[in-house]
Amino acid sequence: MPILSDIPADIRRAACAFHEAGHIVVGWEHRRHITHAWLRPPYGFSGETCFEPYKRGFQIDNAVDRQRAEIEIIILSAGYCGEMIYWNEDGLKWYPGAIASHEDDLRQMKPYLALLRPTDEAALRTRCANAATAILYRPTMLAALAAIARRLSDQRRIDRDEVDDIIGRAMG
Repeated sequence: MPILSDIPADIRRAACAFHEAGHIVVGWEHRRHITHAWLRPPYGFSGETCFEPYKRGFQIDNAVDRQRAEIEIIILSAGYCGEMIYWNEDGLKWYPGAIASHEDDLRQMKPYLALLRPTDEAALRTRCANAATAILYRPTMLAALAAIARRLSDQRRIDRDEVDDIIGRAMG
């Protein structure tokens, strides 16, 4: 396995772009629109996707809020899923093995997991990752994922209008 620092910058940046694009595409599918996403300077080896805030908080006894919490876990899972699509298809030669790019997403899942209090947290996370993967592997979504990742990798930033345009074109 390659050592992370030995992987060319454009390969690492592309993997990060696919990670963020995974959040974006799955969020879009669930009507969670971004304000913007970006790859952090100087190299773009980490990134951030910012979604429009909810208009109200989550209530533990509200079934709709419990569903929203699960959707948030699906969206948070989608980054790793999108990145693995890149490593499995375009970056396999450079795949570094176990990657830590999902640690921030796992931390962000904690409040949603606390709200849901699943009896089997690992099973819930697996179900959410599978749901994200199923969305990303739809042919139109794969095309949107790749186009959004290219845009992010090239420009280091994308906003909602650009995402809507890219996904609209992918859906034809």
